[in-house]
Amino acid sequence: MNELPIVKEYENRILEILTSDDITECFDEMLQIGARIISGALSAEGKRELANRIKRSMYFWPHETTGDMLRHVAYLHLMVRLTEDRDFFIELLSYIEGIRIDERYRFFLLMQTRYISYQKPQIITVEADRIFHRVYLRCKQFYADRIGKTSDYIKLADRECDQTVILTQQYLTDSHRETHIVNLIAQEILVSMCQKTIIINTNDLLPVGNVVPLFGIEGHNSMQYLANANNVFVRGLSVPYFQCGDMMPSENELKVIMGTLQEIRPEYIISCGDHSITASLAAKFLPVIPGFEIAPNENPQTIRENLLNYRRMIEEKRFWQIRFRVQEAKK
Repeated sequence: MNELPIVKEYENRILEILTSDDITECFDEMLQIGARIISGALSAEGKRELANRIKRSMYFWPHETTGDMLRHVAYLHLMVRLTEDRDFFIELLSYIEGIRIDERYRFFLLMQTRYISYQKPQIITVEADRIFHRVYLRCKQFYADRIGKTSDYIKLADRECDQTVILTQQYLTDSHRETHIVNLIAQEILVSMCQKTIIINTNDLLPVGNVVPLFGIEGHNSMQYLANANNVFVRGLSVPYFQCGDMMPSENELKVIMGTLQEIRPEYIISCGDHSITASLAAKFLPVIPGFEIAPNENPQTIRENLLNYRRMIEEKRFWQIRFRVQEAKK
């Protein structure tokens, strides 16, 4: 194996980091190592050999200190990235569920696993999916407790029939597919449905505000020039816009959004992007429609028809069917 010297070099340094007294001091180097390995410094065979060598050399005691837990989760995350093994992925999720850590950091780790599952869908199993959603609900409850009581469910008669809200976890330029979908939905709401809408970028696709040292961390991009924007232009139409800060999910900003939603009382909310804490909290008092149900593709006619169908369901008070379908999809 001609990569063996490189594999040994990575092995020695990774083991030094994983056995160090304070892994947080190695944060920058861990990011560099993870980026080099995943970007192609090692072949698939080389990554498997490295994983096997690290696995043979690491042992974690049952009773762990905080430092031990940080090393352990970094180890499991690295092994998943190196091996793309389903069992390691389940072990990582189980460890994230049980680790004694602030819930903000738990949510950060959970979103890192979501990114891995997006990139490597073959590692997802029924058990992994079940653990993921159990941890997500725990994180959601944490933020619900932090922001305090919100409004009771707002009845249809008390909502503004001409007002809607689009929540998106990321908003860039129209060349970005998810942003393009948001813009298409906004256009159909304004032109075809004759309703008003506001786009709220929750900016929490892959939160980086509560960082745990890992061998490779994924964040997401945001357009800084939109941070203070009040409007964006969609096909020449001016659409009210609000963008959260880059520390989301933040209790203060979540409180602002929940207060705004309770104040404007939209007929419904469309949430683009899954596992949005903001959308999950808003669903307690307003109907939230998953964006993929409205726009399964980029066909404006499909989007228009789905908007009409879902609005009819809401007006006929059959929205329980939507929520039931979303819950079933998560099982």
